[in-house]
Amino acid sequence: MKRKASYVSHDEEQIREFRARPKLALEYLNAAIQVAFEENDSELVLTALATVTKAYGINRVAKDADLKRESLHRMLSRRGNPEWKSMFRVMRALHVRPNIVPAI
Repeated sequence: MKRKASYVSHDEEQIREFRARPKLALEYLNAAIQVAFEENDSELVLTALATVTKAYGINRVAKDADLKRESLHRMLSRRGNPEWKSMFRVMRALHVRPNIVPAI
């Protein structure tokens, strides 16, 4: 009997890879931020941050950021419009920090 190959979405595979290689998750997040600024697409940052947050564990990040899990999901959704204070807390929970450089 032949077994059907299981389907894994791109997002699921990306999350698995980021769990296995946290440094890759950081590189992905930095690249997404760069592209978002170049293309004036803030939604891209939220999408990348959501993917990295899922890789780190949404419950753990919510707890470390002192946010409710539901609020974190809503904040990082496509319709999310997080306050800087909340973004700051999530970045601290992920143990990352922004680095501001000239856009030249």
